[in-house]
Amino acid sequence: MSTANNEVLQRDELKVHEKEKCPQNVRIVECKHCSREMKSCELAMHLEMCPKMGVSCELKCGKSLCREHIPQHLKQECGMVVETCRLGCGVEKTRDELKIHV
Repeated sequence: MSTANNEVLQRDELKVHEKEKCPQNVRIVECKHCSREMKSCELAMHLEMCPKMGVSCELKCGKSLCREHIPQHLKQECGMVVETCRLGCGVEKTRDELKIHV
């Protein structure tokens, strides 16, 4: 196997080279959230969409959870989602406010 700078390595040496000796921008790193391996220059973009990375609720309810769980949180749990009163009065309030309203 050869590296980008034409260094010839044995197959078992390649992993060590990728993690320790490769130039910084092409070194292989692992995402600490999802364990996916990628070039170090790709990590920042990956973190912007990593499904396992912890993020705060976009509606600022105070919850932090994995990015992949945000859609379910907004659909079923988040108290900051605005809904219309289910009793038919037409009032629109957050889920938390509707608990008091009803």
